[in-house]
Order: sequence, then structure tokens, then C-alpha cells
Amino acid sequence: MEVFRRSIFTTECDECQEAFAVNTGGVCDRCRRILCNTHLHGSPLRRVAIALGAPYRCVACRRGLSPTPPAR
Repeated sequence: MEVFRRSIFTTECDECQEAFAVNTGGVCDRCRRILCNTHLHGSPLRRVAIALGAPYRCVACRRGLSPTPPAR
């Protein structure tokens, strides 16, 4: 009996254009880009901080680069 399964739903990261499961990444609340886990969180410590209530800010926005949202 399987308890945890991989998601069948994927999307593309706006930063690296790689496909990823939607339950592993997210959307930056400042630049509104859809990002994979690496480009959204950057580190496991940041994931813990988000779980404790930190805002969903991507690596670029935290560095002060503030990229523009993609035109769709």
C-alpha cells in the first residue's frame, strides 16, 4: 500500500524552465513568478522558516534583484 505518491501535475519554473511537481515549488509573493524548490527557497533552512510563517520570497527578491513577473 502506497502512502505517499509523486504528483502527476507539473509546471515549469520561470527561472530555469525545468519541469517540477507543483507540490514542491511555489509562487514568490513579491515578483509573482512560479518557481521550483531551488529557486524559491534556496536552502532547507529557508523551507523551515517558511513553515514557521516567513513570507514566500524567492532567492532573487531576497537578494534585492526583484525580477519582473513573466508576461503571460
